[in-house]
Amino acid sequence: MTRPWWRGAAFYEIYVRSFADSNDDGIGDLPGITSKLEYVKRLGVNAIWLTPFYPSPQKDHGYDVADYYDVNPEYGTLVDFDELLASAHERGLKVLVDLVPNHTSDQHLWFQAALSTRDDPHRGFYHFADGKPDGSPPNNWRSRFGGPAWTRDESSGQWYLHLFAPEQPDLNWWNPEVLAEFERIVRFWLDRGADGYRIDVASALFKRKDLADVPMVKDPLSGMLRPDPAFLITDQPQVHQVYRRWRQILNEYQPDRVLVGEIFEPQRQSRYILPDQLNMAFALIPAGWDAILWRRSIEIDMIALHGPGVAPSWTLSNHDVVRHVTRLGGGSIGRERARAALLLLLGLPGQVFLYQGEELGLEEVNLDPESRQDPLFIHTEGKHAGRDGCRVPLPWKKGEPNAGFSTKPPWLPMPPGWDRCAVSAEDASASSMLSFYRRALAARRRLSPWLPPVIWWQPSPQGVLVYRRDRLTVACNFLGYPVRVPVAGRLVIASAPLATLDDGWLTLPESSAAWLDAVWAE
Repeated sequence: MTRPWWRGAAFYEIYVRSFADSNDDGIGDLPGITSKLEYVKRLGVNAIWLTPFYPSPQKDHGYDVADYYDVNPEYGTLVDFDELLASAHERGLKVLVDLVPNHTSDQHLWFQAALSTRDDPHRGFYHFADGKPDGSPPNNWRSRFGGPAWTRDESSGQWYLHLFAPEQPDLNWWNPEVLAEFERIVRFWLDRGADGYRIDVASALFKRKDLADVPMVKDPLSGMLRPDPAFLITDQPQVHQVYRRWRQILNEYQPDRVLVGEIFEPQRQSRYILPDQLNMAFALIPAGWDAILWRRSIEIDMIALHGPGVAPSWTLSNHDVVRHVTRLGGGSIGRERARAALLLLLGLPGQVFLYQGEELGLEEVNLDPESRQDPLFIHTEGKHAGRDGCRVPLPWKKGEPNAGFSTKPPWLPMPPGWDRCAVSAEDASASSMLSFYRRALAARRRLSPWLPPVIWWQPSPQGVLVYRRDRLTVACNFLGYPVRVPVAGRLVIASAPLATLDDGWLTLPESSAAWLDAVWAE
């Protein structure tokens, strides 16, 4: 059988609002992405994932969808989407669309109709319920953005459910009409040529039908009461039938169109990543720079996903977490560790997801409170910093206003010196993070077709990880001083210039990694 294109592929996440601005209004857009596809292609990835570009009030920057069948005017038009898709396909790049099936915007016509009267059929598209006799919400569920997961509809006196912001009412997937609507939505973008979907909060669609209170249990360590972690509000078994149906639909078009679920817990992923459901989900590596933690995380993900053709989809960053250069220490040490981390992950079996800007070594931006727009920051009243710091627009040109993103102020402000990491500056340097990413991804493409889907851990000093995949050996030094490791093979690529191989001994500087190939030679 022909190997599916996505197996072992490298994906590049594009945060549409912050990638490239074509009309100089300070907001990224679809034509801007199209204009930069050659840059993406040259990076060496196989596919792009576009964050939501649908019409939206932007209360959660596109994850509050007001219309699943169109493009936000700030980002362009359906024609612009078609042109982006055609241009990507011409370059051999696949395109994944972000699907948001758990909730809509409160401005969606379905929800507006649901608010009009209790008798409107769209009322059943959402979770409306009467409050408790004391006037409190129907249950004690909490929003992930802080506060109760219920908001009162004053006109009817009932409450509606939202596991995220109040402007994001949750859809009622127990209603067969919701299932039918989303089958039409899935077909709509496939008809336009999309190569698959990334599914937002993929396990959350069905909520407990009884809407029961979450029991409170005593924490064994602190003795304090806390929600019972074994009580599941979401992750109901009915969600699997939805994905079986979507898989059938995708197979009608082309069997290698993909479904990627936003499901990070390895133990749950194995129930979704099956031949008749999802192709993959994300394996997010933890923050600490510690060999024991990294090995444990890798092993957990690889053990959870076992079987023919099944492997984790590794990632270091995305639009919801602090950028990993910052998480790994920040500054020069963070960048050194980020280079080493890339080699450690690229050598593993499975897919890899990169987040725009990590190839430039971008760090998290500490924005002023008045500049922050994330609902997580707003609804927690600043108790959570939110996710704006990893979403600041990309710097494209050194020495230009707003680093060449736009002459008008971008939707999130750039910090001083942001253009030091601009594409134009890094493109001209053979030692830049961008150049390193290109070399690492090229080495992966050369070697990956010859490698088995398993690894064997090799003996190594404490604080150093070494694994082998047949001809490839990957070594990573997590320590703050150089180490020497006995290895076999020729040096393919190293994250630090001082890494050397001499008479079967690899010298790794602090926080560095290297690949050795027993067969390959320049």
